[in-house]
Amino acid sequence: MSETDEAPAAPGRLRRALPNSRRGRLSLISALVLALAGTGLGTWAAHTWPWPKDRYCWGAWEEDSGPDFLGDDDDGSRTGKETAPTREHPTGSCEVAIASDYKSSYDGDKVSTDQQVTVEYGPVPKAAEARLAMVHDGFLGGDMVPLPDGLPGTVNGRGGLLVLPKSCDTHDGRPTVVTMHASGTYTRNGPSYTQNDPADLGGARQAAVLLVAAANRGMAAAGCAPDEPLKVSSPLYDLPGKPEAIFGTSDDVCGIRGLHLDTKDIEDQTGAATRDLQTCSVRGDRDGVPYLQLAMVAQPRLAAVFDGVTGEHPAARGWRGTGTIGEKHAIVRADCAGRPATFLMGASTDPGHLAAFANAAAARLGCAPIAPKGAAR
Repeated sequence: MSETDEAPAAPGRLRRALPNSRRGRLSLISALVLALAGTGLGTWAAHTWPWPKDRYCWGAWEEDSGPDFLGDDDDGSRTGKETAPTREHPTGSCEVAIASDYKSSYDGDKVSTDQQVTVEYGPVPKAAEARLAMVHDGFLGGDMVPLPDGLPGTVNGRGGLLVLPKSCDTHDGRPTVVTMHASGTYTRNGPSYTQNDPADLGGARQAAVLLVAAANRGMAAAGCAPDEPLKVSSPLYDLPGKPEAIFGTSDDVCGIRGLHLDTKDIEDQTGAATRDLQTCSVRGDRDGVPYLQLAMVAQPRLAAVFDGVTGEHPAARGWRGTGTIGEKHAIVRADCAGRPATFLMGASTDPGHLAAFANAAAARLGCAPIAPKGAAR
């Protein structure tokens, strides 16, 4: 299948269009009995149906396995579409969509849900700004945790990112990644009430299993799979803290001394704080608007997604390493405790925020400050 070919939508079996009349039910039962008789008593004894279960995302996921979005629901329908990566065109995508309409048993209101789980396979973008927006903004927030078993990437209950082995890199050296994202809406009485309602991935660890399964299938299709498939066998560690309200402009954000925001009605969330990864996010406590995104990445393959975008000069006078401070993102890379570390900032344009975070992370890792004295304020 070429990069531009799209597999036809495959209807799921959330609802098998059962007839409502008694005659219809009897006809269906008779048909099932005949079908089961034709398959032999062995099939009946094994509790298997004559039809195979649907599979999604290049065959990585099977219906009725794992999380709720692959399970059975009498009120909904599930469809899948996908474009598989190939050796010639190593990019691909797949989507599982779940739609349901029903009346509330409580008040009779009409309820509709539309949910999606989307997976993308391909290299990180060439343009620096697009790469930072994709990886940093999407997968290095304070609610993300490192993938287990040393896998280079991050995950939460709504999705994740996995950096594939070097055998899947592009000819110009860009890493290939697999990303997964759950989304959706819940609507009551038409458009009068709508809220976000992402598809249920079954928690962060189950999301990691789904992500790695899709990655293994994608690599096999693209011809760059390692000798042994990637796997998730350990629990998730370094779970993020709960969002906490910030009541004053003098309050330290994410537990970092001297990191202050000149605004109220916000909340921060501190994610992982390991040798490989540290994250911090600040959002509006009512509207969820991002105010500040900070991350330190030292895990080699995860940090490789930022190769080639840090420039050749220091971010500012007195800063160590190389980097750039732009209108939407800032990035700095410097040696720290014997290996390169990458420090990132999004949403804010104040270099003082990055300075406070980078110096605090460097101190925790046991290396020299990244920004000069006075840069953090």
